[in-house]
Amino acid sequence: MSRVLKCAPHEGDIRFTVGIHPSNHVTDHGLAPYYAMDSLIKDWGDRWQSEGKPTEEIQFLGETWATCFDYSKSGLDPWDSPQFQLDQVREFQFYFTSKDSPKYTGRRADKDKRVKGGTITVRPRWPGLTSDGEEVSVPDYGGPYIDVQVQASNFPHEEYLTLVKRVMNAYGISSRYFDNPHPDSHIGDLAYYVRLYRDESGPLFAPDGPIARAHTLIQGDRSGYRKHVEDNRKIAGYMVKSEVEDEKAGELVRGHELGKELKHYYPKEPQQYEPDEAPYHPKFEVAYQTSITEKTVRWSDLEDTRRELEETILNCLEWCGLATTAESNIFVPFDPFWQIENTHESRKMVQCPLPEIESEQEHRVMQLWGEMTETDQEVTELLLTDGGKVSPQEAAEQTGNTYRTIRTVIDRMEGLIRHTYGEMELESKKVQQELLKRVRAAGERFEQEIGSTAMELADAADEHARDAWSRLRREYAISVVDRDDCRKLLKVGYKPSDRYEARNLLREIRTTYQEHVETTTAGIHVQVTLADGTRERFRNLRAAFRKGDTTYQKEQQQNDRAREIFDLEAWREAGYPPADEWEPG
Repeated sequence: MSRVLKCAPHEGDIRFTVGIHPSNHVTDHGLAPYYAMDSLIKDWGDRWQSEGKPTEEIQFLGETWATCFDYSKSGLDPWDSPQFQLDQVREFQFYFTSKDSPKYTGRRADKDKRVKGGTITVRPRWPGLTSDGEEVSVPDYGGPYIDVQVQASNFPHEEYLTLVKRVMNAYGISSRYFDNPHPDSHIGDLAYYVRLYRDESGPLFAPDGPIARAHTLIQGDRSGYRKHVEDNRKIAGYMVKSEVEDEKAGELVRGHELGKELKHYYPKEPQQYEPDEAPYHPKFEVAYQTSITEKTVRWSDLEDTRRELEETILNCLEWCGLATTAESNIFVPFDPFWQIENTHESRKMVQCPLPEIESEQEHRVMQLWGEMTETDQEVTELLLTDGGKVSPQEAAEQTGNTYRTIRTVIDRMEGLIRHTYGEMELESKKVQQELLKRVRAAGERFEQEIGSTAMELADAADEHARDAWSRLRREYAISVVDRDDCRKLLKVGYKPSDRYEARNLLREIRTTYQEHVETTTAGIHVQVTLADGTRERFRNLRAAFRKGDTTYQKEQQQNDRAREIFDLEAWREAGYPPADEWEPG
């Protein structure tokens, strides 16, 4: 199984339903842990004033964590039940922060920034819950229970429940109450990221990069939730993000189904940091978005959710020509919350669908444009200029056509016009842009646009042949970088043990590139770093293998001498044939 980069966990918001038996839905521990927390307040007594809030230290994930207990008013009415003996209803908070984190300030946990840490909030629940006499909408399981919300960042999300139990034990509250959270326990927020060097991340937030193109190509013209933000005022790529709703997620990566945000961003004031500090360099993050995902994502879905978010990150890197393994030197190794390493967990890597989607939409526009009737053009211009959603009936009234005529237009222009829930819209932002181009240009430029689109369609049809090149790039962590001093620079993250291995690698790169990308390698530079730190750059991959070169002849002589030293048969059997074509750049 191929190795791929393990992404870093960032923010998480998970709510555990505790106190209801997970199999038969009857009250298990009910409000017992809540009563224990209320007793903690009473037991602490006057010390709230003299000593401050209760604090404890715990050991978790091999680190020492500071914790703090607090409470606040909930706004809920006391439960009208004989078993509820409390005069007021409180929410309880447990703050926690890693004391071993480089961001720890030494303050009490509730006062610390908790960059690596967070909050556990405990809320009571029961049937008929009210606030100021008004009913509060919460799940009704026929008995009391507690809602335990964990909001945290920068440590593995799968450890959230373990943390809850560790904190509760520290305050004398039995962790067994939290052993079996109800299956309705769910995820409200989940995010993973990678941090790239500042000069490497440009392809991600470029106008033709995956963030912008996902918004342009797969989001509807008006339906659903559309959001794309580009803020480059402080630095290029300062905040560039797009949201992809759940029904469109599968168009980005087949099989995906979660609404998510793709985001490239820097900290609030990036100019305050130096190049040897992690925040000087940007993050690329993908976060699950509850607001644009119809289904509820359960705690039991955590592994699948993590896989989908990480696959989105890795595929976006791949589509940009950036490496997707830890051996690459494009990722920042001094991020305090991320250990750069590979994982052998299964991660789906797919061919970038965006060029094909773009080509299909351009082709569809081109195909239908020349066949448009006068009514088609009227409806199209209405959709291009109208500020809101348009129903077929409204379109009929505004264009002076019958409802049946408008329905005929919808059927004929399938692929350009989407009709859902009695409303019409253009299929995507890309379709809108293509139609606008033709409305504004038309005339002589139209045939030129047809030819250009046809060429792009042919390129997309040949995209499948690039699989071998994609596999090679993943295997050796090769990033493809556009540079002013060459056509392309191939930066190899894998570090060959010596020049012989490097030479063999270069031969493989050249052969695969010529077979699956383009036949000419002139102007294609390759940068390789050996295991001893020596960095070599080939400034012309084509010339690097010419036997007539003087440099080649010198290397041939060196290799002849090397053959006298090594047992060549043993060398070949070990999988390292003599490399006889090394040329330092």
